[in-house]
Amino acid sequence: MWDAIARFSSRYAVLIIGLWVLLAGAGNLLVPQVESTAHNHARGFLPQDAPVNAAGAVMGRQFQDGAGNNLNYLVLESDHKLGPVEHQYHDRLLTTLRADTTHLDSAMDLWADPLTAQGALSPDGKAVYTMLRVNGELGAAKANDALAAVRKIVADQPAPPGLRAWVTGPGATIADELTAIDTQMLMITGVTVVLIAVLLFVVYRSVITAAIPLMTVGLGLAVARSIVAFLGERDLIEVSIFSVSLLAALVLGAATDYGIFLLGRYHEQRRSGVDHEQALVIANRSVAPVIAASGLTIAAALSCLLFAQVGMLRSAGLPCAIGILTGMVASLTLLPALIGLAGRRGLAQPRPLRGQPGRRWRRVGAMVSRWPGPVLAGSLLVLVVCALPVAGLRLGFDELAAQPLSTHANRGYQAMDRHFPPNRLLPEIVSIESDHDLRTPAGVIAVERVTKGLMEIPGIRMVQSASRPAGTIPEQAALTEQAGIIADQLDDGTAQMSQRLGAVDKLSATLSQFSGAIAQLQKGLAGSVNGLGELSGGIGDMHSGMKALQDNVSQVSGYMEPLRDFTNGNPNCANDGICSLVLKAVEPMDSVVAATASLTASTTKFGAGAQGMQKSFSGAVDSVKNMRATVAQLGAITDQLTHAVGETRTMFSGLTEYLRAMREDFRSSGEGGYYLPQRAWQDPRFQRAAGLYFGPDGRSTRVLVFGDGKVFGADGAHRSPQIMLAVSEATKEGTLAGSSVNLTGFGTGTAELRGYVSEDFLLLAAVALALVFLIVLVMLRSPVAAAVVIGTVIISYASALGVTTLIWQDLLGRDLHWAVPSIALIALVAVGADYNLLLTMRMREEVFLHGAGLRTGMIRTFGGTGGVVTTAGIVFGITMFAMLSSDVLSIEQTGTTIGVGLMIDTLIVRTFVVPAMAGALGKWFWWSPVPLLRGLLFRWSKARSPRTAGVLSYLLTRPSRLERTGA
Repeated sequence: MWDAIARFSSRYAVLIIGLWVLLAGAGNLLVPQVESTAHNHARGFLPQDAPVNAAGAVMGRQFQDGAGNNLNYLVLESDHKLGPVEHQYHDRLLTTLRADTTHLDSAMDLWADPLTAQGALSPDGKAVYTMLRVNGELGAAKANDALAAVRKIVADQPAPPGLRAWVTGPGATIADELTAIDTQMLMITGVTVVLIAVLLFVVYRSVITAAIPLMTVGLGLAVARSIVAFLGERDLIEVSIFSVSLLAALVLGAATDYGIFLLGRYHEQRRSGVDHEQALVIANRSVAPVIAASGLTIAAALSCLLFAQVGMLRSAGLPCAIGILTGMVASLTLLPALIGLAGRRGLAQPRPLRGQPGRRWRRVGAMVSRWPGPVLAGSLLVLVVCALPVAGLRLGFDELAAQPLSTHANRGYQAMDRHFPPNRLLPEIVSIESDHDLRTPAGVIAVERVTKGLMEIPGIRMVQSASRPAGTIPEQAALTEQAGIIADQLDDGTAQMSQRLGAVDKLSATLSQFSGAIAQLQKGLAGSVNGLGELSGGIGDMHSGMKALQDNVSQVSGYMEPLRDFTNGNPNCANDGICSLVLKAVEPMDSVVAATASLTASTTKFGAGAQGMQKSFSGAVDSVKNMRATVAQLGAITDQLTHAVGETRTMFSGLTEYLRAMREDFRSSGEGGYYLPQRAWQDPRFQRAAGLYFGPDGRSTRVLVFGDGKVFGADGAHRSPQIMLAVSEATKEGTLAGSSVNLTGFGTGTAELRGYVSEDFLLLAAVALALVFLIVLVMLRSPVAAAVVIGTVIISYASALGVTTLIWQDLLGRDLHWAVPSIALIALVAVGADYNLLLTMRMREEVFLHGAGLRTGMIRTFGGTGGVVTTAGIVFGITMFAMLSSDVLSIEQTGTTIGVGLMIDTLIVRTFVVPAMAGALGKWFWWSPVPLLRGLLFRWSKARSPRTAGVLSYLLTRPSRLERTGA
């Protein structure tokens, strides 16, 4: 088959070349560019069913502000303190943004309310932020378009002098990273092509020869891009900017290698004196199976990414696999056509070499075959040393650090960092949903209990909630602050009460006059009757004064109703520090109320007695005895009243001082107790603030949690379960018992992403290694050889990852991006297996087809493939290193890891490890279970049917294709 393909391609070279040019041109004219497809059909960053996405959707339903997770912020930064002009600009912006309901779901404007403004305004007053819930899912096309529309509205609104506006946040971070990859992709591809062209020219010293692989790569890549764009436009495959960038790099490297493989074997035959046509046929017969196996291997490995849960990894699978397969087909058809067309014209011929071709590589082969044990030990030692840094590998999840500092999102974060503590735009958002309205004093107290529990988590710097709209307890809600207000009211009430105490003094004067009247009692009844009349009038005045006093005391006592409600609602008040202090203020006031009520009742009773005595005295002069007893009783009551009034004055004065001292002692301590009286809900300011933190039905509330450290990294991931635990503990009893709790945010997303990345890596490694092993096993027909090939690829991957860790993490101080290990694994397992496969297949051909011994076959293999594979590996490695021209960390580190891995595989694994293992294992390296299986199957079939045994005997004992043709 391969011979026929070579002859057909050479004979109809112009037709095949024209067909590829036509496909490339038509595809680029009729199908949108793949970058446009990637932009318009991009999908979400995390799986749709990810808990963080589900939590965001639930919150959107609860607060009716959008179901997406595309959270962003409008950041305003000024050279001076923000004033009315900047506030008006901010309000105009929000009005325009809110009118665009297609792209903006909601805005959380804390600056609009004095009660919450301090939560959004920087301490220096020069910056402010507003949360924007933009339409769409993180990383998806809809989200990116909505973000672009929001930014355009902000850019079109002229800002006051000295004011700068940014739209940044988690959604902008992901969008800007993808945009950075997109804008640099053309540059990376250009650099890669130039490097490949230079290397090919250096190797072949011929423009025509160097152009053959380049034309194959260029047309193959153009057709592959069109196919990917066509399928992506119809949503048959997932496409992203990252996958398009990786597609170009892989196709450029792999297809160039295929060209080097075929040209290398073609030149080998031409140097041996074989004519042009036959040289192409022999070369294609030997190399085409390797190209096909390589393409299928890489494509199969890349297709495994389809099983990944993370969108960035998953989207790279099928587009890159299609690109590799297209490059493979181009190398099997277009490449022989180009060589055939050039060869007939005497072009693309090998350059003259001094001495015997491959002499240096033959010496290497002789050394390895002579001392396989020491060579293997030394090579493995080098690989182990290279792999050692993997033990300290840290994966980085900071997407801000993974993109250029000049992106719009990064500049917005930089503006925030100049005025706010870190991570102000990266809160964790907790939503709590109850089965009843939480807009009550008890509900807010329960929210405060949750808030306080969150503040106790190490690393939590601030919490904003319905109980703390601006991040701190409002003065109106601090119980000790309310006590101070009551003290001020008591002071005013005491002053008013003092005016009512004149009745007591008047009573004393009346009693003095009445004593004179008793002394003159014997002079005549008239004087006594008049005295009793004055007494009765004084008692009436006293009763009126005491009634007014009682009303005044009751009013003052009413000021303390919030404190009384607080103590009555705490069953363990005596053991609670704050409650016990409040109780000391409430109990004396209750005693004053009771004493005043008693005195008022006594004066009422005494007044009634005095009136009766006056009537009796008018009717009988003999009642002097009764009158004396009554006077004595009146004197006792007056003394009691005077004493009580004095105690009341002293008590009120001490209570006022006590409450004021309580306010001052607990002010700004955060330990002043929390209670929001019912009347606070009538305050329009609190109603506006509550609208930001409570859902429309009042059954849901949200809490914003701000922490220190790296929210994108381990700090945010580790804090996420702590937040959930704290909320669960705070809601297991009381009015929030049985509530449903949801958590979202970048820390939570990072925690879930870490889990997804770990699961994806293990799955991809298992599936990719299994698929590549099966393909290599089919090609080599030896499980031992296939196991050696796969094992060495794994060692090569670990060494590459170790060197990358040493360079980026230990020397440059940058953690390895989370996507690098998985992408590098797929690429190195597939491409590394190809180089080893080419080596072992050539070795097998020399040993079994040409009858050379193992040592001789190894030396011949080194002579024939050493230069070719080394050139291919270096070219592919340089192709990957070209990705270092990017400013995006994931692209740079992916290129570094794959490039280093290819160099290690080319210069160490393929050169020393695999041949040394083959030499050390000897014939066992080529052991195949096929003969054993043939015998077992034959004996089994013979026992059942002689005819079947005869057919199987023919099929199972006929020579292999390699034995028949050498292919």
